[in-house]
Amino acid sequence: MGCCFFWATCQKEYSYEGGPVLTNTAYTFIGAGAACANPVLGGRYYAGTALADTNTVSLRVHVTATGPYNITTNTNNGLYFSATGSFSDTGTQTVILKGRGTPANAGSFSYGTAKDTGCSFSILVDKQPVKMAAYSISGSPNACVSLLVNGSYVYGSSLTTLNSLIANVLVTVPGYYSMGTDTLDGISFSATGTFTSPGIKSVTLAGKGIPGTPKNLLFTLLGDTSHCSFAIAVVNPQPLATYVLESGFGTPNPCIYTVAGNYHVDSLLTNANTVSLHVYVAVPGNFTITTDEVNGMVFSYTGTFSAIGSQQVTLVGSGKPTVSGGFLLTPQIVGPHPLGGETCAINIPVQ
Repeated sequence: MGCCFFWATCQKEYSYEGGPVLTNTAYTFIGAGAACANPVLGGRYYAGTALADTNTVSLRVHVTATGPYNITTNTNNGLYFSATGSFSDTGTQTVILKGRGTPANAGSFSYGTAKDTGCSFSILVDKQPVKMAAYSISGSPNACVSLLVNGSYVYGSSLTTLNSLIANVLVTVPGYYSMGTDTLDGISFSATGTFTSPGIKSVTLAGKGIPGTPKNLLFTLLGDTSHCSFAIAVVNPQPLATYVLESGFGTPNPCIYTVAGNYHVDSLLTNANTVSLHVYVAVPGNFTITTDEVNGMVFSYTGTFSAIGSQQVTLVGSGKPTVSGGFLLTPQIVGPHPLGGETCAINIPVQ
């Protein structure tokens, strides 16, 4: 790299502009000819931010003849360091050079003083620090409010640009934001950007992934220090059945069901652990029924109704119960259920 150096001798010194100034000052930097010995750097350096008076470097020099000095380093990455003053005593002393200019790029850059009696040091320039936004998601910490879910979600079909969320947030401090959901059934949503002003804003989060199983999903949307929840149903491919779960009377309504298999603490459920439900089918087609997860257990079944009328569906259990007792599980229709009666309760006894 090209450098402009200050020369220090016993007879004269040359200023940064190149004009000679007669002086008897003589000194040598500690570490002359190589790296400066223990330079002390002051301030932080960010690309694109002009240096302030706090951006300094303290160097040790050995003075053999007193008098005025004018020290300037080479210019590199838009920066240089300089100092003027007078040595009133001989011996080892400290000179503080102030930085000037605006760093053009991030990285490590070298600077040097006089050619023979000088030394070199490096400055690390960081990227501009990110100013984080402060905001709250509408509905936090409960269900998301006014959140729009775009696109259809079919198991086995990759999400596209049509699969997105539009969430409302209240921005109190503008800045950079990173917002996203957890990953459920192989899919998630995320967005990054910058809020340029306070107020109510809309954020579009892009979806990605491939749903692996038809099920009702309850996502958590996270951003800054707030969060809220929202549901998405991953459905079967068309045609979708229209049907209802048949139930009796009570609170909660009991499903018309039969439980098979044995249920023991810390024992994995098998294909022998089933729940048979009664349903009424109005429109044949593909369907999925699944329970919520309770005490480590889930029951589900995916299939196709080929006829209308009352039918029986057998849900297969999975998971492992963790404690004993009686547990109510709620079967859920995955997808549309315009007939109503979409939920009821079943009781699973665990020994």
